[in-house]
Parts: sequence; C-alpha cells; structure tokens
Amino acid sequence: MIDPKIIAKMPKVELHCHLDGSLSVQCIKQLAKNDQIWLPLTDAEILENAQAPETTKTLLEYLKRFDFVLPLLQSAQNLTYATFDVAQQASKDQVKYIEIRFAPMQHLKGNLTLEEAVEAVLEGCQSAQQQFDLKINLLICGLKQEKIAQLEKLPALFDHLPNEHLVGFDLAGDEFNYPMRIFEPLLKQITSRHVQLTLHAGECPHCSQNMRDSITFGATRLGHGVCARDFSSKELQHLIDQKIVLEMAPTSNFQTKAIETLEAYPFKKLYDAGVRVTLNTDNRTVSNTTLQKEYKKISTWYPDFKIKDFEQVNHYAIEGAFISPLEKENLHAQFKAAYKKISE
Repeated sequence: MIDPKIIAKMPKVELHCHLDGSLSVQCIKQLAKNDQIWLPLTDAEILENAQAPETTKTLLEYLKRFDFVLPLLQSAQNLTYATFDVAQQASKDQVKYIEIRFAPMQHLKGNLTLEEAVEAVLEGCQSAQQQFDLKINLLICGLKQEKIAQLEKLPALFDHLPNEHLVGFDLAGDEFNYPMRIFEPLLKQITSRHVQLTLHAGECPHCSQNMRDSITFGATRLGHGVCARDFSSKELQHLIDQKIVLEMAPTSNFQTKAIETLEAYPFKKLYDAGVRVTLNTDNRTVSNTTLQKEYKKISTWYPDFKIKDFEQVNHYAIEGAFISPLEKENLHAQFKAAYKKISE
C-alpha cells in the first residue's frame, strides 16, 4: 500500500463528477441561506439526507439522495456557488483537470431557462479556475428517465452557448429501464454537432449491451463501464483498439450494486489487460468520498498497484479528456514531471 501522504501529493485528473451529488455541508447550508430557506438540521442530519448508505440496495435507491439538494439548486446564484464549491474540493484533492457534469433540466423550477442554468454553472467554472490551480470544463447531462421531447432541447445548447468550458454531453440515470438504444436519434443530434460524448453505461448488473451500443453511437468514454467484466477477449481488445476510456468510481460502483464483491470488481483486471481505466468520485457527497479516498482504496485492494500505475491511470484520463491536443500535451508533460519528482 502506498503511503497516504504520497497519494495526497499526487496530481490527479477527474473525468466523472456530478455537480449536485458533490456539495459540501457548508455549501448546502449557504445555498439554503441564499434562498432564505430555513434548514433546521445539524451537519450530521444534512449528511444523513445527502449521503447514500453503504447498504444501498440499487442504483435507483442511490439516485434518490439527489432529491435533497435539488430544491436548493434552482437559482443562478446557487448554481454558480455550487460549482465553485465542487472545484474547491477537487483542488484540495490535487486535481489539476476536472470535468463537472450537470443536468440542466433539473434546475428550472425557479424559472431559469436552460441557457441561464448552463451559463450560471459556466460562471462558476470560470470563477473557480481563476482562483484554484486546476482547469475546469463542463458536461451537459440528460437523464434517461426524462421525456425524449425534453431531452431533445439539450443539443441546441451547444449552438446557443459557444463556450470554451462547455465540452461534452452525457446521458445518466436509470440505465436498466432505459437502455441506450432508445436514445440513438438524440445522440445523432449530438454527434452531428461534433460534440464529444461520454455515456453512463454498464453501471447496472447485466447491462453490458448498453456499453456496446454507446460505443456504436459515438461515445469515446463510458461512465463506470463495470460490465466490461462480461466482455470477451475480443471485445476487450476492441475497447483497447478504439481507445475507449472507462470512468470508474470504486465507492459508487459498490454502493449502486454495479458490483457486489471485491473479487468481482474488474478494475485491476481491465488495467492489466490494457483497457484505459480511470478513477473518479462520481458523487463526492452522496458517496461520502474524495478522489484521495478512491486512490487509497485501489492502493489497499491491490498492493502491487504502484505510483507508476496511478500515473498511467492519469495519463489515460488526459488522453480521454475533452480538451485540445495542445492542452493534452501540456498536461502529460506536467504529470510526468510531477510523478517523477514524487517517485524520487
């Protein structure tokens, strides 16, 4: 196991972090204050409402935890504040590049338009990037359980809001009842705009077909991808050849019951095979985690996973990041220098 102090120093990339699932207690309290909402709860009670228990039985039970904070994220001021809060937490994790994803359709009950909701989060990205030593980009996320007619309003955001921080699209939510094939026409609208695509797929048991379909529909990254454990050797080689990046999140993957036992968790097997696996928090608050905690888990579970392996995972993340080739080149160089220094 690597010394936690060394893990704390490691520069990190995070590709999979949901805004509404990652708010600190202090942030939640401030959001309520901003909206003049009385929140008669202790910090422990706030966490009890916002965090999923380790005994969560299904993905749907895990997703219910978002209902607590969503009422506090219905104004531009609070969306901007929340984005800054998540970036601040990531900065403490030594994250140097992060992509934050959020579902704007969930933030319109205070009369914001879709564009205004996205602009508020983009403002938070810009503000945080000026203050912290990390680059922040934004992914628009649709929820699979929303009506198709509503989801079809999302692609136009990339036409109306050209912004350097708005870099990609995602579909999340109830994967079992809403398989990816349902959304092929929507995804064609995204890819026809040359918008980069990451999709939640393979997060529920026996959902490996969603991974295959997601790749067919143009995704270069897959959120979680745990069901790659069911892939044949030929299919794994296809993941490698196509340079598909898996955004894995150990704590979340166990909580949502995408996986039941450590022996069945495919992270190390996939890494050893050459699949581009990465480490992420998914939802810092809902899963009661940080990126440092995720690294510690991998280091504990796999004692032969060394500093050089964590560096490689980060280079995979850089390769899969929705940024320019020049930005990737600069990040690769920055991480090589930093990890060399850590290893000396």
